[in-house]
Amino acid sequence: MIRIQQISIREFRGIRDLTLTLNGENFAACGPNGTGKSGIVDAIEFGLTGNISRLSGRGTGNLSVKQHGPHVDSQNEPDLATVTIDVTIPSLNGKKASIHRSVKGLNAPTITPGDPDVLAVFEQVKARPEFVLSRRELIRFVLSEPGDRAKEVQALLQLGDVEKMRVVLQKIANAYAREVKPLERYEAEATQLLRTALGLTQVGKAAILDAVNPRRAILGLGPLDDLLATTSLVDGLATIGTGGVRSRVIKVQAVENIAALQAALAALTASSVSAECAAIAGSLTELVADPSTVSGVKEEGLLTTALDLYDGEHCPVCDKAFDEDAFVAHLRGKLSHLANISARKRAIQERMAPVLDLIREAGTAIAATITDSQGLTPPLDVKALGDFKQVLLGRYRQLEAFLPIEDTVAVLGVASSVPDLDAAIGTVSAAVAALPEPSVQDAARDFLTVGQERLDQFRRARQALAVGRARAERSATAFEIFGDTTTKALERIYEEVQDEFAECYRVINSDDESDFTAALLPSIGKLAFDVDFYGRGKFPPGAYHSEGHQDGMGLCLYLSLMKHLLGTGFTFAVLDDVLMSVDKGHRREVCTLLKDRFPDTQFIFTTHDDVWLRHMRAEGIIKSKGLAHFRTWTVETGPTEWTNASVWEEIDAHLALNEVSKAAGMLRRFLEYYAAETCHRLRASVEFRGDAQFMLGDTMPAAIGEFGKLLRKAKDVANSWGQSDVVAAIVAREADFTAAKQATNVDQWQVNTGVHYNAWADLGKGDFAPVVTAFRALVSSLECPTCEQMYSVTPERGPKGGVRCQCGALNLNLVAK
Repeated sequence: MIRIQQISIREFRGIRDLTLTLNGENFAACGPNGTGKSGIVDAIEFGLTGNISRLSGRGTGNLSVKQHGPHVDSQNEPDLATVTIDVTIPSLNGKKASIHRSVKGLNAPTITPGDPDVLAVFEQVKARPEFVLSRRELIRFVLSEPGDRAKEVQALLQLGDVEKMRVVLQKIANAYAREVKPLERYEAEATQLLRTALGLTQVGKAAILDAVNPRRAILGLGPLDDLLATTSLVDGLATIGTGGVRSRVIKVQAVENIAALQAALAALTASSVSAECAAIAGSLTELVADPSTVSGVKEEGLLTTALDLYDGEHCPVCDKAFDEDAFVAHLRGKLSHLANISARKRAIQERMAPVLDLIREAGTAIAATITDSQGLTPPLDVKALGDFKQVLLGRYRQLEAFLPIEDTVAVLGVASSVPDLDAAIGTVSAAVAALPEPSVQDAARDFLTVGQERLDQFRRARQALAVGRARAERSATAFEIFGDTTTKALERIYEEVQDEFAECYRVINSDDESDFTAALLPSIGKLAFDVDFYGRGKFPPGAYHSEGHQDGMGLCLYLSLMKHLLGTGFTFAVLDDVLMSVDKGHRREVCTLLKDRFPDTQFIFTTHDDVWLRHMRAEGIIKSKGLAHFRTWTVETGPTEWTNASVWEEIDAHLALNEVSKAAGMLRRFLEYYAAETCHRLRASVEFRGDAQFMLGDTMPAAIGEFGKLLRKAKDVANSWGQSDVVAAIVAREADFTAAKQATNVDQWQVNTGVHYNAWADLGKGDFAPVVTAFRALVSSLECPTCEQMYSVTPERGPKGGVRCQCGALNLNLVAK
C-alpha cells in the first residue's frame, strides 16, 4: 500500500487550513475533545477513498459528504474543500505520488503521476477503507453476535461474496425442496388413477403389460414386449376401423372408479385410522398443555415461513427493508433456539402423513366419480360428493399446515368420519349400470384408451417428480459442498488469524496472561469468538474481561486480520482513539507490540490522552516532530496547535489590544501544558494526586527544580571527568537559567490575578508584558535553540544517564567517573 509523507487540508470539515508533515513515519494527533483530531481522520479517509464513514451508513440520516464535507463557511463552495496527500509506495520501490480530491469532484481525484502502477495502488487503497479504525469499529469484532461478527470479519477479509453466494445457494435449495412435496402429491394421485384404470394393486412394468396385452389381443393387436418411455398402449388402435378415443363415459372405467371410491372411503373410516388420529390428537394436546411449547411451535412456523417468503429486501411480515445477510442470520439464529420444538413437530407430522395419504386418495377417487357423473347424459347432480370433496380438501390443508394446533386437533377428531354418501354414490352407480354394455372389442378399446390417458399423466407426474427431486438434491448438495468447502477454507484462515491474535494479545498482557489462547470457530454464516480467561476456560470476550482488555483484543484481532490480508502490504493504518480504554498498566506493552511486530506499518494515531502521547514518545513509536498537539479549535480558525511560536504570537496580539485577561489565560494554559511535558521529559518528581489534576503550582516548580538539579549533577560529573570546557558551558547555562527563574518568581502572583480577574487587581499591558517576557525566557532555557525541542533525560526509566535534545546539540553526561 502506501506511506503518507504530507497531508494538506483546506476548508474541509472543521479545518480551514492545515498541513501536516509525516515523512512516512508514525504520527500522533493529540488534544482535548473538540480540537479537530477527527477532522484529520476524515480528511485522510476522504482523500484516499472519496468517502467519510461518519457521514454514511446506519444512523447518519440525511448526512452526506457532498453537503457536509466542506467547512460550514464554505458549504456552498465545495470546490474549495480539498485534501492533498503526498505518499510513497513501498511496493514500487518508494515511488512518490500524490492524490488531490475536492468535495465538488469527489469521484474524480487528480493522481500524480498517472502511471498505471500508481493508479492501481490507489485503487487498492480505496478498496480497503478498513485502514481507518475507530473504537466503534474495533469493538464490533469483539462483542458482536456470531452472525454479525462473521459479516464484519469477512468484509474486512473481502470475503463478503462468500456469504452472499451461500445465501443465494441456500435460497435455491429451499425453493427446490419446497417444490418436491406438491410434486409427490401429484405423482401419488396419478399413480392412484393409473392403478384404478388398469385394475392394478401396484404399478409396475410387468403388471401393466399383463393387464394391457389381453385387451390388445381382443382387438387383434400384437402384444407389447416392453414398456419404454415412448411405448403407447393404443399403438395400432386407429388402424382397426371404428373406435379410437371416445367422448363418452366409459362404463367399465366408471364402474372401476366407483369401486375405488368405495374402497378409499372404507379405508378412511377404518377403526385403526380413527385410533391413530386419536393418538396423534393426544400428542398434540400434550403439546398444547405447555404454553411455551405452543408459542415455540407458532414462532418456528412464522420464522420458517418468513424465511421462505423473504425476497432479499423486505420482511414478508411488515414490508420493512432489511439488510439481507442480517435478516437471514437473525431468523436462523432464532430458529436454532427452537431445534427441540422443531423435532417434536416433525415427529408428529410424520405420524400424520399416512392419514394425509388416505384423505388425498379419497379426494382423488371422489373427483374421478364426479367427472364421470358430469359426462353422463343428462349430467347428474352429485352435490353431496362435491361438498365432501371440499371438506376433505379443508381437512388436508389444515393437517398439512399444522397450525393452529387447536384446529389440527379438531380435524383429527373427525378426520376418519364420512357423511352418508350412499344415495349419491347409488345414483351414479345406477346411471352407470344403465349404460349399454360395451362389446368385448369396445370394452378392450375403452380400457386401452383410458389406460393410455392415465399412463401419460403418470409419466408426466413421475418425470416432474424426478426432475424436482434431482434439482432439490443437486441444489442441496451444492449448498452443502459450498458450505463445507468455504468453512474449511475459513477455518484455515481463522486458525492463522487466531494464532497471530493470541500472540499479539500475550505481548500486551505478558504480566498476567502469558498463557492466553483464543478460538475463532466458523460455521455456516457465523463466527464464534472465545478467549481464555486465566485458565478457567474459554468464554466470549464480553463475559469476564474488562473493557480495557476488550479494547486490547479488538486491536489485536484487527492487526492480525490486516496482517493476514495484506502481509507485507500492511504499511499504513489510522487508529482513531482506539486505545483510550486500554489498561494503563499495559500501554507500554501496546507500544512494544506496534513497534516490534509491525515495524513496517505507518500508524497514525489520534488521542485525547496526553499520557498516551507520552508513552508513545517514550517508547519510540513516534518522534518528537511526529505529532500535532492541538490546544483549541474555533469555527473561524479551525484547530490550533501547541507551538511556542504561535502561543507567543497570540499573546502578543492580545496585549496589543490590551486584552490582558485573554493573554494571561493563554499564558497559563500554555505553561500548564509545557510544565507537565517538561516534568515528563526530565523525569521530575511531582507530588501525587489521586485525581491526576495537577495545577501549574504543582508542575512548574517541580520542572524548574529538577532542571536545576540536573545542571548541578552534570557539572559535578564533568568535574569528575576533568572536562573544564564542559563545566564552563554548564556554568553559563546555569546563570541564564537562574536569571530566567528569578524573573518569573517575582511576578508569579500576577499571572493568577490576570487569569482570575477581580476588582482589586486590574493589570494593564505595561504590567503584564514583563511577565510574558520572563516566562518566554524561562521556556527558552528549557529547550534547544537549534532543534527547538525540549531537553529530555535518558533513558526513560532506571538510572539517569544524560540530558539531551533531539538534534544532539546538548548532551550532558550524568554518569560520574
